[in-house]
Amino acid sequence: MIWACRTVIKLALVTSVGLWSAHAYAGSDQIAAIVARVSPAVVRVVTVRPPAHDQTKPDDKVATAAANGSTTAFGSGYIIDPSGYVGTNRHVVEGASSVFVVTSDGVRHAAQIVGMPNEADIALLWIDAGPQPLPYVQLGDSDKMHVGDEVFAIGSPFGFDNTVTAGIISGVNRNIMESPFDDYLQTDAAINHGNSGGPLFDMDGKVIGMNSVIYSPVAAFAGLAFAIPSSSLRFVFERLMKTGEIRAGMLPIHTQEVTWMLQQTLEVPDPHGALVTSVQDDAGKMLQGKILAGDVIRTFNGETVLDPRDLARMAALTPIGSDVPLEICRRGAKEIVNVTIHAWPEGKPVLLHNDGPRILGLELGSARDDKGRPIVTVASVDPSGTAADSGIQKGDIIVEAQQTPVFEPDQALRILRAQSQLKHRFAAVLVEHDKGLNWMSLAIPE
Repeated sequence: MIWACRTVIKLALVTSVGLWSAHAYAGSDQIAAIVARVSPAVVRVVTVRPPAHDQTKPDDKVATAAANGSTTAFGSGYIIDPSGYVGTNRHVVEGASSVFVVTSDGVRHAAQIVGMPNEADIALLWIDAGPQPLPYVQLGDSDKMHVGDEVFAIGSPFGFDNTVTAGIISGVNRNIMESPFDDYLQTDAAINHGNSGGPLFDMDGKVIGMNSVIYSPVAAFAGLAFAIPSSSLRFVFERLMKTGEIRAGMLPIHTQEVTWMLQQTLEVPDPHGALVTSVQDDAGKMLQGKILAGDVIRTFNGETVLDPRDLARMAALTPIGSDVPLEICRRGAKEIVNVTIHAWPEGKPVLLHNDGPRILGLELGSARDDKGRPIVTVASVDPSGTAADSGIQKGDIIVEAQQTPVFEPDQALRILRAQSQLKHRFAAVLVEHDKGLNWMSLAIPE
């Protein structure tokens, strides 16, 4: 994903070393005392992937390679419960044939994946470390964090275990287009490959975020790092620990922001709310025709809806099956409709065994549009492939590749292969999704 010639990089593995200077403003004695207390609960997460199948992100490098062709890589994590529950990023463990957790005493434990939600870069692991309770950390309140608050991170950047970096909160509620629920904390504490899945602490020693993404023109920290807030972590971890599932709520609709210009056109009081672009409703059986494309959802269960992400979070936190009143604006008129909250689809966590090489992960198909013209459709997207990071989805239509119109799958694949042969890291594709057009950058496997 490229924005203004910069790369958004998930932090799975070790890469070549880069240097950055970040500063903390708290007294060194204060940080040292907190680090001594919480660092025993920070762990290294080791993953083994099948032979000749490096499923890491395009900017990540394999840490080690075994004689049989399997690859071993690592990230970070933290123990959230003395019985052995460990939090980390989904992208650290996804696609692994084996997962291990190395605790602060150097002991390597086989880990089970308890759950990995489809819509968040969060994974919960469990290790059996024996009868003695493990050291653990507590989740703090990310909603109380403000820009300028001091924070510090502990993890294993580039393989250097128990590395501590410090800085401040640089921004809150950041949308970096990773999921429908984005509300990342931004920090200038140095975060690099290997920190992924590790904790971001406040000055009380509580976890207020999980380090997940860096935003950089190179494959290393450049001053911008993003952490999943503890409010999201608590919601996911508590549910996974109880049932192994998230059971998050959802409304079967697609929405977009209400811009100032759309506000004038749609006759809504202010540029707040979520504008419905389409209803994915299985012929009206789920919402019973109560919500239509063009409606602006203004409140959810009496709470003001600020934007589509706000609506998605509200629905996710609402019990499935609940009957919820929505205030909508339809053709300038206010209406109240009651809808039922449905469940996000989620699969059981599995350890993948895929012996293929690193792949783009797109299966393309042929079809024809309403006028009988040939089109190229996305038949499937492999979550372990590099294309999955772009946001492209099954059912999308590829209209152009590298600014060349495409009409057959082989034509599109030839263009993408040419990018790989030229050692280009990305390919630009024009994608039609829900009758809307967007340019996307597909990461090309090396």
